[in-house]
Amino acid sequence: MLDALLAAHARGETPALAVVAACSGPTYRKPGALALFDAAGLAAGALSGGCLEEELAHAARAALGAGRAVRHAVDTGSADDLLFGTGSGCGGRMDVLLLPLPPQAPLAAALRALRESATPLRIALRADGGGTARMDHGPTWHWPAAVDGDAGTRADAHFAIAPPPRLLALGAGPETPALLQFLQRLGWIVEVQEHRARWAGYAAGADALHDARPGTLPGAGTARCRAAVVMTHRFDGDLAHLAALAATAVPYVGLLGPTTRRDALLAALDAGAAAALRPRLRAPVGLHLGGEGPEAIALAIAAGLTAHLNGRTDA
Repeated sequence: MLDALLAAHARGETPALAVVAACSGPTYRKPGALALFDAAGLAAGALSGGCLEEELAHAARAALGAGRAVRHAVDTGSADDLLFGTGSGCGGRMDVLLLPLPPQAPLAAALRALRESATPLRIALRADGGGTARMDHGPTWHWPAAVDGDAGTRADAHFAIAPPPRLLALGAGPETPALLQFLQRLGWIVEVQEHRARWAGYAAGADALHDARPGTLPGAGTARCRAAVVMTHRFDGDLAHLAALAATAVPYVGLLGPTTRRDALLAALDAGAAAALRPRLRAPVGLHLGGEGPEAIALAIAAGLTAHLNGRTDA
């Protein structure tokens, strides 16, 4: 969604941000969920399984045409909705605030800053469309009331948006193209470090490609990285990367290869480095899904990273 917002602003366009402000009963998404609409319809994200987007796109066009926020409620709990409405049968109500986001809008600036942040963006939205956004130990953005019509009950909505998770892939190989596709579709920012020209070609789609030898981490460091995966396909290269990562606070360190190779690498490390890595090391990296070949390996790695991101400690 952040990429779609940046692309729209680069084209000089103003999209509308749809924010779930409140909900009751069973709903597809919960308060704080986001989607982005442009004049043509849904641009990124989703607030339902597809049954509400056409209705929300119409409301988004109204907000863009008026140049101010519009509140829109979707109630899928009534008998009328089954016959004359969405027909979803979900049985819940979702209150959505649609906010035009021109490039100069404070909330747009806050969302653009989130892409490079290491901390969440904390947002407080009022029912009248006004609100604030702030970063932990960082700037704060304010915007005034802008809702169309009577604001009604001024129930505030408070939620946080995490920054995009970042992966540092140390090395590249046949698994890299599919891994990039899977993770970027899931919202990850993926940086690859690979100094070998023949292997760097696998990382053509990376968000950043660092030309550095194993053991030297990228200049930007690892402070914003949620995970690192060591995958040079060489014992000495993986050993150098593991030694460097042992001195960092990256919470998830994945290692490609079988358990016997993992044990040999840990044995070759300094005892202190090995001890620092063990609680964070996932080796073999990824979930055991079965299958063979680079695409299956990439899917297993992406699944393991998704489980880690969502707090699945059993993965």
